Amino acid sequence: MKRQELNDTITKISELYISARKRYIIQTQQNYITLDGYKNPSVWTLTDSLIERHLKGVNTYGVFNGNSVNKFITFDVDYADDQVLARWSTLKLIYALENDFNIPSADIHVSFSGNKGYHVDLFFDVPISSDDAKSFYRQVIKTADLPSEKVEYRPTYTQAVKLPLGINQKTGARCWFVDRETLEPIESFDYLNDVEPMDHALILDALIELTPEQEAEFREVVERTNVDVTAVSHEKAQSKVIGILKAGQLQFSNTRHETTVLLAAFCNSQGYEEAEAIDLIMSILLATPSEYFSEGSTAEYWQKETERIVKLAFERGYKLGNEDVAVKVYKSEILAVLGVGTFRQKQLAYAMLITSKRYGKTFYLTTRTAMRMIETKSHETIQSAMKKLVAVGFIEYVRKGEIDRAKSSQIGHAFYKPNRYRILIDKPQADDESVDVMPNQSLIDVTYQLFDIRELRRVISRKELGNRWAR
Repeated sequence: MKRQELNDTITKISELYISARKRYIIQTQQNYITLDGYKNPSVWTLTDSLIERHLKGVNTYGVFNGNSVNKFITFDVDYADDQVLARWSTLKLIYALENDFNIPSADIHVSFSGNKGYHVDLFFDVPISSDDAKSFYRQVIKTADLPSEKVEYRPTYTQAVKLPLGINQKTGARCWFVDRETLEPIESFDYLNDVEPMDHALILDALIELTPEQEAEFREVVERTNVDVTAVSHEKAQSKVIGILKAGQLQFSNTRHETTVLLAAFCNSQGYEEAEAIDLIMSILLATPSEYFSEGSTAEYWQKETERIVKLAFERGYKLGNEDVAVKVYKSEILAVLGVGTFRQKQLAYAMLITSKRYGKTFYLTTRTAMRMIETKSHETIQSAMKKLVAVGFIEYVRKGEIDRAKSSQIGHAFYKPNRYRILIDKPQADDESVDVMPNQSLIDVTYQLFDIRELRRVISRKELGNRWAR
């Protein structure tokens, strides 16, 4: 290799792979040794001269991520006992990246590990959080149906990845880049010099999708959650959200991003304002013990990411998918609604009934959301209606006026968690008449489907019936 070509490759390795130069690994014929200049000042920094030794095959080095950020990720395909399976898994992984996650083929870079595996690399124009990188990795291998113990995520702060184009010290093989379609080696150092980082937004956008692949992480939450969600009994995402909201914190470590995405979609489905959604999500994150987050993760970063994800979810209309599903409403339930008080109070009772059918018996409802649901601009109307519904036994507060101590501490003044409610009316009998109700159907529409005018005159005053119930 000519001097200028060598310098170009060294520069490219630094640009694409290296986040921390004081901490790296060196491969021997037996194992890998971690060299940490933060703990041992005598350790050499991973300089360009060491990278040159790597390219010349004198030594072989590997790198960690930048603790809380990744400027690239590697899918480390390692089937030490079966190279045929390693090839098949690598091609399957590439297919998933291209077809399921819309990663351009030109942005997928594959190198031989030097033994019987491959490294599939994606480089980012802007470093992304380690949480996001790991979340993307999990989605990809689940979509591709590949085992995490055979296709590992690299690099992390504790697990490095070997740099390409060097010599595998155990096998003596050169770790060339390979053709992504045939996996045949490209025996040239020039390959890396033409690589450009990809748009990091492709990774972040992929994380917004609510796919079944997120299910495994939350399976325990779903199994522990005993909530009757009639409209979404087959929608796992809804059950996950309800379980998280009931717990009031993350249920598993390193699930901040997935939880934020799900809650953003939930809030958008339920008609929250963006600010309300951000407050709800941050209350969950701030109530979660610190060990549930990756090292170096901060509340300031969570806030920034929550604002970004909520904005994206609301702008692009990401919802949980059940807001357009019909729910079954029974005549006895509408009869209970009609008996609560004024027309506005009936409207709110109906809105809360439908909300409970979509989001569980115990559900959240903010004053602003309630105002939109019954098309009023009056806070007092909502407050009065809530008091009435509680007084007549239609609903009860599961949580009311509870201060969010973590959020209050963060912002410097009292902040209250969203109120939570439960519908108290009796369950319908087996022979109760019912109709399937779509979101655009009002209380009046549904009532006239279940009652004739003679029945209505017995339960609604003549004045209200004349003024409010005309069709």
